[in-house]
Amino acid sequence: MGVLSLQAGQDFVPIQERAQGQALVGSAQLNDSLYSNPAASSFLNVYSVEGSLSLPKNFAVSVLDTKTSNLGGAIGYFRRETEDDYYQPGVTHGGRSTFIQGAKLSLMGRVANSIGIGISGKSIWGPNIIGKDDKILDADVGALYNGGFFQLGASLRNIFGGKESMQFSREYSLGGRITYEQILSLSVATQSKFNVAAPYQYGVGVEYVSPYYFAIRGGYRTLIREREHFWSLGASFVSPRLSLHYALEIPNQTNSVSEHTFGTTLLF
Repeated sequence: MGVLSLQAGQDFVPIQERAQGQALVGSAQLNDSLYSNPAASSFLNVYSVEGSLSLPKNFAVSVLDTKTSNLGGAIGYFRRETEDDYYQPGVTHGGRSTFIQGAKLSLMGRVANSIGIGISGKSIWGPNIIGKDDKILDADVGALYNGGFFQLGASLRNIFGGKESMQFSREYSLGGRITYEQILSLSVATQSKFNVAAPYQYGVGVEYVSPYYFAIRGGYRTLIREREHFWSLGASFVSPRLSLHYALEIPNQTNSVSEHTFGTTLLF
């Protein structure tokens, strides 16, 4: 399921996106902003360290700092394994690494009381679709409008064109989030190729944050052309310093496996 599960031009699908239908581009986020929307941490005042493991071998680690100055920053590393459907028919990796790896550096800040912007540079390396070692240097940009109980966001990924041989193309995502009493939230997002107006993916996510140290999440996304559908759910133990997360994504297609992701967040 590897390629289909990624989608959205994202280098690595972070755990909160995984649990909420990849629908958080229009929502304030912690370290997940590295992969979703580089502006999504603009309205936070935190120093956080986060790690996630998507079974069996995919993982990401990151550090976010929006406390030190008005200009926030984040840095991260990820590794994910390619699947057989990543390669062109008849191609094998020939003993080379089957992992795509990458490092990302983001900067974000407010340009107005309710508007944040961000940019994320990245270096990604690993096998391409014909089984040869390859690499890409590119960047993502994003914006987030914070209207209190509602937020709107946009992200343009691979602004320099990406690299089709590694299945990275220039894409954009639009989304929004409505929150009731800081407890219940609804998020929606679309993903589109830059040269095609119609979205190829729609996603929706919901989240309930309890005052009693836990949160539960759910989501759904659909790929239009492939006619594929994915349900997801997640849960977290939340405390002022340490949070533990779990996400499960369940595909509807035959012979595909569910993806389990575990994560932790440390706040300082």
